[in-house]
Amino acid sequence: MEGREFKIAIIGPENAGKSSIMNALFGKYVSLVSEVGGTTKMPIKRYWGKLKIGRTKEEPEFVNLVFVDLGGLYTTTDKQSPIMTPKVLEKTFEEINDSDMVIHVIDGGVGLLRSFEKLHHLLKFRYQKPIIVVINKCDLLNDSDKENLKNYVEKRIKNKPIFVSAKTFEGIPELLDIIIKYLKRWCNVRKVKEDSE
Repeated sequence: MEGREFKIAIIGPENAGKSSIMNALFGKYVSLVSEVGGTTKMPIKRYWGKLKIGRTKEEPEFVNLVFVDLGGLYTTTDKQSPIMTPKVLEKTFEEINDSDMVIHVIDGGVGLLRSFEKLHHLLKFRYQKPIIVVINKCDLLNDSDKENLKNYVEKRIKNKPIFVSAKTFEGIPELLDIIIKYLKRWCNVRKVKEDSE
């Protein structure tokens, strides 16, 4: 069985570490990384691999997992990014709309931006997108800062974040595990719907 594509869009502000997280998920360099904000302009789409998510041996189900690294929609000062020309913005929102899941990256050194709080709620409630909230650069935070940021994010967007460091790979296996568990639940729900029709 060929399997269908399951696309995950990675969103967040400039320099939050979206490209670094994508590279960490792949275990190799697949997306350009720079200290300069706005390095990623047009979406970068990469095939991660094929995952078996069905339980039956007779008819195994597979999903082709694809990640899309998107340019920062906003700067760390909550202003629209200068790289977001109308063409780039249109392509970015096309990719978000076509995605099956969103990874919302928060820069641990900056915190949750109001613009992304609004976008998070729009994606979650209007577009019904499952969202994994990732706080990157956790290697730069002490335990007290982590706890305060976690509580603030949970209170504002009603979503439990996970801490990762694209630099040290802390939390990356946990992120992959969450994605795979979601895919298996998604497969089971889809199977029940198909069987009831």
